[in-house]
Order: sequence, then C-alpha cells, then structure tokens
Amino acid sequence: MSVSQRLSIALALLTWMWAWAAHPSLVVAGEHRSEGSQSAVTSKVLGMVSLAGAYEKPPRLKVFKSRNFCGPWVPNETLLVDSEGGVRNAVIVLHPLDRPARVQPSSIVLDNRKCAFSPHVQVAPVDSELRLKNSDPILHTVHARLGQETLFNVGLPRWRQVTKSLTRSGIVRIDCDVLHTWMSAAIVVTASPFYAVTDQHGRFAIDQLPTGEYEMEAWHEKLGTRRRRLVIAAAGQTTVDVVYSVSQRMP
Repeated sequence: MSVSQRLSIALALLTWMWAWAAHPSLVVAGEHRSEGSQSAVTSKVLGMVSLAGAYEKPPRLKVFKSRNFCGPWVPNETLLVDSEGGVRNAVIVLHPLDRPARVQPSSIVLDNRKCAFSPHVQVAPVDSELRLKNSDPILHTVHARLGQETLFNVGLPRWRQVTKSLTRSGIVRIDCDVLHTWMSAAIVVTASPFYAVTDQHGRFAIDQLPTGEYEMEAWHEKLGTRRRRLVIAAAGQTTVDVVYSVSQRMP
C-alpha cells in the first residue's frame, strides 16, 4: 500500500469519528422523534381481541337483487370469530394522552367485489384519500354516512372510479342504495397515527410507539367499544388483550 493510500484511509477514518461525535443520534438504533420531545424510545403493542361465551355464527345474507350474478346468498361478515374466539375486523386505536398526535394522511381503496364491499372494515388517518371502485359487472353505489349525516353517495358502474377525502374523524358507515340491502362496510377515520385492524385470528400489532400514556380504544361493529388506559413505560413489547362477552353483544 502506498503512502498516499494510507493517508487517504486515515483521513476517512478521522472524518467518520468526527461526524459520530458531532451527531451521535445518526447511528443510534430504535430512536423515534416525536412532537413535544427531542427523542423517545419506541415500543410495540401486541394483542388479541376475543369473544367469550357460546358463539353462534351469523346466518348468510339473502340476496334480493342481481341474483343472476350474486347468487341467492352472500357471506355475513359482520361478526367473524375463529375457533379460539379471535374476533376479526376489530379496530384498535391508541390515542396519546401526554402529547399532541400528528397523523400522515394515506390512500385507501374500497372496492365492490362479488356483491360485497372489500375490505369490510378498515381504518385511515384524517384527510386520507378514499378511492372508490367497482370490480363487479353490475351497478353499485357507495352511500357513506357519519352518524345520520350523508358524506357522499356515489353511483359506480364498473368503468367509474371516484376519489373522496376523509376530512372528519369518526365511524363512517357505508351501504349500497340500489337494493343491495345486504352490503355494508365501515371505515374508522382517526386523528391518531397508531392503529390496527385485527386479522382472521383476532390478532393485532402496533409498532413505533413512543413511551407515554395512551387511551386504547377497541371498536367492533357488533360488539361495540371498549376503552382503557395504557402506559408504555419502556422500549420493548407490551401485550394487551381485549375480551368481549357474548352477553354484551349489540343488536
């Protein structure tokens, strides 16, 4: 190795050591910067939403229109529970209590597929864009309500796609108004960046959580809402389970 090569290597090493000393956060793993503090260690919450008691699978939904395409029945997705009691399509949102939350809007899609809305339940931050589409060869509509208020009501032949903005938080209920009375969906619009939807076994995971205090909100369209206070005190993994009772089911 020549003298000039040795000098180049030594200079590069000194430059790296100076940069590390001046900016140590550049090489610290697991650090998350959040509003209200210079830095915070992040954690992960894992859990399961389950239903305790004797569960009866809801009956299939009868089709009253477009039966040549849809068939006489479609699956009922309003309460899906696996053999271990895990509840699918429950929404978990963690609301920070000790600092303001900042959300990043996203883009989500609601499709009309096989005479059902897909996905049946989803969650999105406030100001996200919702793209509406129709994969079926028949006319559908997307009638979205927040409480009793209609947010939009869009006709969707197969060739049409429409984008709407979700500007207000809350539970947006969706129906199809062309006598497809069995079709329904829900979108939970939240001002928190920390959320999840349970999978087919009722499991969920939320990561990149700064330490601090949270209100954990669990929502299911048939089982209702559960809330509890949650403290994330250190980095690592926290397990939290939500248990509904069959006797507490909503009508």
